[in-house]
Amino acid sequence: MSDTPRDNKPRDSSTSDASDGEHGGAPQDQVSEGTGVSPQPTETGNLGPSPGGTSTSTGSAVGHGGVGGTPNPPSEERGEEKSTEAGASRPPRAAPPGSGGRRGKDSGPRAGATSIADVQAPFRRSEDQGPKQKIAEVRKAIRGALSEDRGHTGEHKGTAVIELDHVSLAFDEPILQDVSFAAYEGETIVVVGESGTGKSTALKLILRLLVPDAGQVLIQGQDISHLSFDEALDVRQKMGMVFQGAALFDSMTVFENIAYPLREHTELNEDEIEARVREKLEFVDLEPDRVMEQLPAELSGGMKKRVGIARGMANNPQIMLYDEPTSGLDPLTTGTITRLIMKLQRELGVTSIVVSHDIRSAFRMATRIALLAEKHIVFFGTPEEMAASENEYIRDFLGGF
Repeated sequence: MSDTPRDNKPRDSSTSDASDGEHGGAPQDQVSEGTGVSPQPTETGNLGPSPGGTSTSTGSAVGHGGVGGTPNPPSEERGEEKSTEAGASRPPRAAPPGSGGRRGKDSGPRAGATSIADVQAPFRRSEDQGPKQKIAEVRKAIRGALSEDRGHTGEHKGTAVIELDHVSLAFDEPILQDVSFAAYEGETIVVVGESGTGKSTALKLILRLLVPDAGQVLIQGQDISHLSFDEALDVRQKMGMVFQGAALFDSMTVFENIAYPLREHTELNEDEIEARVREKLEFVDLEPDRVMEQLPAELSGGMKKRVGIARGMANNPQIMLYDEPTSGLDPLTTGTITRLIMKLQRELGVTSIVVSHDIRSAFRMATRIALLAEKHIVFFGTPEEMAASENEYIRDFLGGF
């Protein structure tokens, strides 16, 4: 005795479309044993009419005769149903790779889930890129991050605040030969190079502690190479100096160290001096009431550096000179000093020359970088340009930064 199907009526195309739309095109190809329920045609299961005039359905064990002898819908009607579904505006779901178009009950990705192919795609694209393309993308990312972090001063107009014009200097042997660079208002120029290449010597030339053998050192357009001692002192009032070891007076308190240049070179009274000292300590993120009466020996390395910067800017100079401001400091304190130098540039418009070996810090704070090598400036440009340079020496100096 054969099982009698519950519904012998063939579905028309409209009924099939509604059913398929409700289930999102998922196949219903499983037959409950003993019920005689005939499988419904689906987008993936219906392969259209077979050569013999009968249709087949993938994923079911039912032949072209149906269950229990019940005939399937005519091949012409099923073919019309497939063409109707193919022309619908609703896009069909894509089968996962390797499925061959067949999707079982749990084989397809759930709604909103990410397939393995989607996850692996970026890595495959990265593997396909050549080394040069990867390097170019890294450099582009570095340039973008630096521009956002540092800010850009735009084109330079007017007279340079500091300029070395074809400067040469020698002692027993040449130290600098035909060195030229300029710093404009609000710029931070970082001078980098190997040890012994004359970086600190350039600072001494700007301070007029040394006189060049050839060329000019100009401060705001004035050549200071041949000034008298008193005239040189007047020029130095425009400058603040931060020494490599902070160079605080060990026997003086923090207050006395910062007040020293004010007492030497200004006519401020004691109340005005105290107000100025407090102002500068707050600017470098130190609490005046806590540190003013402390001696340098009671301060940490980073605090000494900040007191040195506060003393250097006590006279409100237009120019700040730094000799290795981050040397010997831990990474966090180095970041603090770097941000402080950038703060001076942004908030006060100070023009700065920084001698440093710290490439990461230099790239963050510098408007432009001067690279000294073999007694010459071999590179002078923005950090972005330096990072993009193909020069072999520059690449070796940066060490893969």
